[in-house]
Amino acid sequence: MLDNKIVQYFKDNIKLINKSFERRDLDILIRYAFDNEKCKYIENIYNDYYRSSVLKFAIRRRLLNEPISQIIGYRKFWKSTFFVDKNVLDPRPETELLVEKVLELPNSKLSLIDLGTGSGCIAISIARERPNFEVFASDISYDALKVAKKNSNFYQTSITFIKSDWFTKIDRKFDVIIANPPYISKKEYNNLPLCIRRFEPKIALLAGPKGLDSFEIIINQFFKYLRPKGMLLLEIGSTQKKIIEKIFHYNGYSKIEFFRDLSGKYRVVCVKKDA
Repeated sequence: MLDNKIVQYFKDNIKLINKSFERRDLDILIRYAFDNEKCKYIENIYNDYYRSSVLKFAIRRRLLNEPISQIIGYRKFWKSTFFVDKNVLDPRPETELLVEKVLELPNSKLSLIDLGTGSGCIAISIARERPNFEVFASDISYDALKVAKKNSNFYQTSITFIKSDWFTKIDRKFDVIIANPPYISKKEYNNLPLCIRRFEPKIALLAGPKGLDSFEIIINQFFKYLRPKGMLLLEIGSTQKKIIEKIFHYNGYSKIEFFRDLSGKYRVVCVKKDA
């Protein structure tokens, strides 16, 4: 956290701040507008009018509910920092469980595809930890793939990107298929915070009237894209365990494993090809 004198200076001199503006947000935006070196000494920032203007504009954007990540241009996930914009979802901490479960696999040389990769944060995090993996990533959105490729190039990961609506353009098999698909119902979407509905891509959130459209497609098709002993790992909504289990059962799978996130909610489901 920044020195309290610095924060108080901006609270006193930027009249845009109201009671709902969080100290944490202000702290991040000050760091964004002023490099850390300048922020060490409050006397160095009194007369920096350009950076004060940058900060004021950033605060205006935040007060209009724009996510911090889109204002500063990046979001931290797993052990890295990823470029994000309006074309991709903000990486969420609970999604790190997908990375964790893949990294627990004993085999150090596997082929893997991340369906609906978005910013590429999952695929890139895995590729950085397991350089011997053959990693692919797909997305229906050309703009999302541009973001993912930018992040991949920054971290110099050798990921193969494919523009595909789930499996439509996939023509090979993998040891592991992972995805954090859209799983929000229409009713849930309408109740999401304004900062999400206004600034994050609807296509990456909404999955039909019940939030199940993407799951039904993936679960119905994944078998033929897995190698022998391969597995599917999906992120699910915190209240979807029973209905996801039902969809797997309907498609003939009986051995279904669920994993809880740090808050104790069921967040990832795993099914093996021989289940």
